[in-house]
Amino acid sequence: MSKYLIINADDFGYNEEQNSAIIELLNDNLITSTSLLAVAPNAKDAVVFSKENSIDVGVHLTINSDDENEKWQSLSSSNSFKNGLPHSQKDLIFKTSRKDVREELERQYRFIVDNGGTVDHADNHCATLYGINGRRFYIDAFDFCAQHKLPYRFPKTSGFLERQLGRNVPGIIKKYQQMIVRAGEKRGVKMLDDLVSNPWSISRIGDYNTLEKYYLDAVDNCIDGVTEMFLHPALPVEDNQGEWQKRVFEYQILKSGCLLDRAKQRGISVVSWKIFDTQNDDFMI
Repeated sequence: MSKYLIINADDFGYNEEQNSAIIELLNDNLITSTSLLAVAPNAKDAVVFSKENSIDVGVHLTINSDDENEKWQSLSSSNSFKNGLPHSQKDLIFKTSRKDVREELERQYRFIVDNGGTVDHADNHCATLYGINGRRFYIDAFDFCAQHKLPYRFPKTSGFLERQLGRNVPGIIKKYQQMIVRAGEKRGVKMLDDLVSNPWSISRIGDYNTLEKYYLDAVDNCIDGVTEMFLHPALPVEDNQGEWQKRVFEYQILKSGCLLDRAKQRGISVVSWKIFDTQNDDFMI
C-alpha cells in the first residue's frame, strides 16, 4: 500500500497574522490544504481569497471559543450559543444541545459556500466533536459530513492518540475510538488513516529545531494510507509571544519546505483532500 500525506494549515480566518501566513504558503505551494474557521474575525477575508484563487478549503467546525473574554459569536444564534460559543468545557458538556450543534455546523458550512467558497473536507477545532468530552457530538459531525459528502478529519488508527497523550493508549480508549470510526463508516464518511500534530506547549518545545525535528520524524514514520499533518502557521503578533511563538515556528517550518523535501526523499506522495475523490477502493469507505 502507498503512503499519502496531506499538509494542512488550520485556523484560516483566525486573525490577520494567521491569514497572511496561510495565503503566503498557499501561493508558494508549500501546503496542500487549509481549514477555514468561519466564526473567527477574519473569516470573510479568507473566504474571499479562496474564492478569487479557486482554492478549496476545509470547514473548521467550531463550537467553542478560545478566549473567555472575547468569545466568538455563533453563526446560528441558537439558544445554546446565544451568549457566544462557550469557552468553558463545563458549559459545552452540560449546557449545549445537540440540535443547536447541528444547526451551528450547517451555518458554518453555509457561510463558506454562500460567500462563494468550495469546501473539500471537514475537521474540528479543539477536538470538541470527537467524543472526548463525553457527548455524542461526533454523531452530529458524521451526519453533517454524510449529508454534504465530505471526508472528515478523524484517524482510523490509534497512533494520533498515543502521540497526543505521550504514552500507550489503554485498550478501552482504543475500543472507544473504533466505535467512533464505525459510526463514521456506517454513514459512508471517508476518514484518515492517521493524523499528526504537535501537542506540546512552547515551554516544552523550547526552540525551532525541536519542533522541526518532531514534524520531520513524523514524516519519516508515516504509515501506509492517508495521513494528515496539521499545523497552525502564523506571522508574529506584536507584544504577544508565549504560545503564539509555536505558530510562528510552524510557519517557519512550512515556509522552509523541509516537510515536502523529506516526504519526497521517503517516497511519500504529498496530496490534497481530493485524494478521497480520486483514490481506488483501498481508500474508500
